[in-house]
Amino acid sequence: MAMQGCETRQRAGVETGAGADDSVCRFIETLVSGALGASLAELRDRNRGCASAAFARQTAMYLAHVHFGLSLSRVGRNFGRDRTTVAHACACVEDSRDDANFDRVLACLEAALDCWQQGFMALGAR
Repeated sequence: MAMQGCETRQRAGVETGAGADDSVCRFIETLVSGALGASLAELRDRNRGCASAAFARQTAMYLAHVHFGLSLSRVGRNFGRDRTTVAHACACVEDSRDDANFDRVLACLEAALDCWQQGFMALGAR
């Protein structure tokens, strides 16, 4: 996990509709899948799966809630989980941020999401 030097900025939550929520969550899944080495099938599985896949899914749910400001219920609907499961996922990921390597990876994921979001904002400004 040699992703050093990525920085993120604090930003307001994103107002989105149900279709946009789904697009955001699918993109986050794809990004997290590549970064954490879990397949999309594992992330989307209705069962918990192996520990690494479960943690990757938790990370994706965390990013959807914390980075994009989607409610726990909206994230839960998009990931096929209950809002209490999303809350637990957020707590697990937040605890994992004590690991400097994981925190750098998470910062890079957030930076990538910022770039993706800015690309859409630039398209809307045209």
